[in-house]
Amino acid sequence: MNILVKTAAGKIVVRPDTTWEKDNEDLYVPEFVDSLSWTPVLFARISKPGRSVGLKFADRYYDGVSFGMLLYPDELMDGSEEGFACASCLDHTSFLPYPVYPKDMLEKEVEFKINVGKDEISSVRVQGLSMIEEAIVEATKFCYIRTGDIIAIELKPRGPLCRRQDERCEVSASLCGNNCLVYNIVY
Repeated sequence: MNILVKTAAGKIVVRPDTTWEKDNEDLYVPEFVDSLSWTPVLFARISKPGRSVGLKFADRYYDGVSFGMLLYPDELMDGSEEGFACASCLDHTSFLPYPVYPKDMLEKEVEFKINVGKDEISSVRVQGLSMIEEAIVEATKFCYIRTGDIIAIELKPRGPLCRRQDERCEVSASLCGNNCLVYNIVY
């Protein structure tokens, strides 16, 4: 199982399954990481394998959607492709909660909010499935997707989340007013 990510810059990258945190467990940050960046994502669960999927058929390749967030250790983000690749591999940094929702959830506009402590740091509104289907088309130009893979679309460029001097950071998120993510980042 892989996590294919369409970045805010429009590139397709793959994060390994060891980065997936689906149970909202706390993240204990390794010693070499002093700060984390983050980005909100819309993601879909792939339900059918394929390669070079056309836009006309993309809706057949996923069966559920949800929202989550990806974390990146700033120390590894040195501006190089290798740095970004290393930052994308840190274990338990893809917070993609399960269960997913039926695709028709996005027929109306939904709001995904993220809080650190009691402060709201982001609010994203999304409607429609075109972003997911376009990401499937783009990703399958480069790689074969398998049943169980996840395709995630970054909804905003990466921004700062927390630093080591904070010692602990409580992150929570809600989808249409319902809690979907709650975890702590512990340094």
